[in-house]
Amino acid sequence: MLTQSLGGRLGAYAGMAGNDATSASFARAYDAGAPAALAALTDLTHAFIGAGRLLAATGSEHARAEAAAAFTVSAYNGGALDDSFVRIRPPLPPSSLGAQEVSLGRVDAWILDQVEGFVWPGGDVPALRSAATDWRRAASSADGLADQVDIAVAFLEPQRSPEVPVATDALGELRSVVLDTAWQLTSIATACDDYADAIEDTRERTRALLEEIGKMVVEGVAISAFVTAVSGGLGGGASAAAVVEKIREKLPRFVALLTALRASVATAAARLERVLDDLADLRARIGGWLRVPARDERGELKNPLGWFARDRKPGWLNDHEVPPGHTMKEHVGKTTDELAERLTDHPKLPQASTFADQATAERLIEAVLERRVEDIDQWIAAGATGRLTLVEEMGEVTGTSVLRDGTVTHPTGMRVVLVPDQEASTGWRILTSFPD
Repeated sequence: MLTQSLGGRLGAYAGMAGNDATSASFARAYDAGAPAALAALTDLTHAFIGAGRLLAATGSEHARAEAAAAFTVSAYNGGALDDSFVRIRPPLPPSSLGAQEVSLGRVDAWILDQVEGFVWPGGDVPALRSAATDWRRAASSADGLADQVDIAVAFLEPQRSPEVPVATDALGELRSVVLDTAWQLTSIATACDDYADAIEDTRERTRALLEEIGKMVVEGVAISAFVTAVSGGLGGGASAAAVVEKIREKLPRFVALLTALRASVATAAARLERVLDDLADLRARIGGWLRVPARDERGELKNPLGWFARDRKPGWLNDHEVPPGHTMKEHVGKTTDELAERLTDHPKLPQASTFADQATAERLIEAVLERRVEDIDQWIAAGATGRLTLVEEMGEVTGTSVLRDGTVTHPTGMRVVLVPDQEASTGWRILTSFPD
């Protein structure tokens, strides 16, 4: 509920960063950090599901063992957790770039038009504050999950079994991940509040300066009265030139305001960039919990992907290069020149992308397949007709892309395309996968 609820609430904050020259760095960092945080929460949710499965299985095994030792039959107690073992996919938050806050009167707007290089900060402060509140509440809820891990440890510790110390150590690491995740969510909230503070401070100081300028007198007339009295803006007469010159005398003070704003925005953006890096590490730590067996409709244990054997070794992606499969051939270890050449050879492609290496490709593809296991199962159950395209935001840089105009980007998304293959044990193969 925490992850799904947060994903839904964040949908209300599209464009909250504004759309001016000072908004871009914050929006860019937030638009990368917010999906990464939701992805980390999703992984954490699945990790708790995995822990629940293990605890349920452990309790069941011990109950059966104790019953057998006492020469009794363990009775069914009516409890089952299988219905709680679900996979979630929260909606991605919209871009924070785009909206433009308008709160300037005609006189103030005209004065600012004469100040070359100055921009009125256009962020939506109420939306930024609300987003910060939602991130902070999510952090508080996530922090509380550590108590649930403590309860699980308390459940295990009295049991006598060789695997108990290993299990409690693993749960201790999960508890650490929970607290670290909560900290990162708090950092996102702080960045939103800091950006909102910077916008409010700049606006307040700018309005004070505009009021001061409006009261200045040129040729016996206050600038505010002069601008108000002129219909359709000022012409090119001596009075207009004098007013503009008077306004531009204050340029250094406008520059100081803009410089302070940019510094504050840079600080908030840097905080979000650190969050993005830390979340990537957290998700790597969570990874082991995501492969805990699930149960199928008959209650039988199965691997979440059905195809990840315990002895699967690095290099498994080579098995999917059976024509027309081409992930390794076209999307692994390519240079930007090779990507540009691919665009030349395929005029209909909007972009060409590559993973850094095979190990990275395999890790990211595995992550996508793990997240979308429900979709894959449904596709197989429906007869696996046609292709199945899986698109996922990964919350980390997935590779390099060259766009048709020559721009080089570093996407944080993934696209994996599966095709039916009756000869494969899974009933499908990977046709292609690439950063997207």
